[in-house]
Amino acid sequence: MEKLENYAHSIGITSIGYTKIPPELINEGKSILFSNAIVLTMEMDNDLIITDPGAEAQALNDAHYEKLGNMTYQIADYLRENGFAAESAHPYGGVVKFSPLAQEAGLGWVGQSGLLITPVSGPRQKVSAVFTSIENLPIKTDDEHSWITEYCNRCGKCIKACPENALIETETCCGGKETEFVEERCIGCSEGCTYCIEDCPFDEKEYIDIKNRFDRLNGKLRDRMKTKA
Repeated sequence: MEKLENYAHSIGITSIGYTKIPPELINEGKSILFSNAIVLTMEMDNDLIITDPGAEAQALNDAHYEKLGNMTYQIADYLRENGFAAESAHPYGGVVKFSPLAQEAGLGWVGQSGLLITPVSGPRQKVSAVFTSIENLPIKTDDEHSWITEYCNRCGKCIKACPENALIETETCCGGKETEFVEERCIGCSEGCTYCIEDCPFDEKEYIDIKNRFDRLNGKLRDRMKTKA
C-alpha cells in the first residue's frame, strides 16, 4: 500500500483510507463490483470557499469534482497496471454515500452539516473511492473521531450559516438534538455554496486544538458532576 499511497499523494490526493463497504452505504438502484474500498479525499481550494454562491462558485465546484474524478481514474488505472481489478467511483457519480464511507475508512467523522470532518482538511474536501479486488486492505477499526458528534451538537454554527435552511435542528423525545439535512434546499451542488464550511470551527482552527479544548471542557464538567454527587 505504501507505493499506492505515495503515488496517490504525488498526483494530489490529500488523504487515503480503507474499508469494507457496508451495503447500506450503496445508493438505491446502484451496484458495485467489489466490497473493498480505497477512499480518497482532495482538499478544496480557498478560492471556492471564499466565493459567494453563484455561477463562478459553481464553476469552481465543478472543477474540483472533475479534478478529483480524474485522479480517481488514475489511481484505478494504477491498480490495474499492477495486477488488481479496480472500479472507479467518481465523486459526482452518486454510487455510494461518500462522507459516511470516508468515516467508515477512519478518515474523519460526519458532522452536523452532513460533511466529512477530518484532522487534515476540516470540512473542506471532496471524497471519492476506488473499489478493488484487494482483500487485505489495512482497515482501521477504531472510532477516534466519534467525539465530533457531541461537539457538533453543542456548536450548531453550520445550521445558522445556511441561507436556504437546508439544515433543520429538532429535539428528540429524550431531550436530545437531531439535525435533518433537506437535500432539495441545499445549493452546494447547484450554486457552489460553502457557507456551512466557511463557518465551521474546524475550518477556522486546527483539529487537535479543538479536540484538546473539548477534552478539557468535558473534564471540567465531569469534575463538577463528581462534586455534586
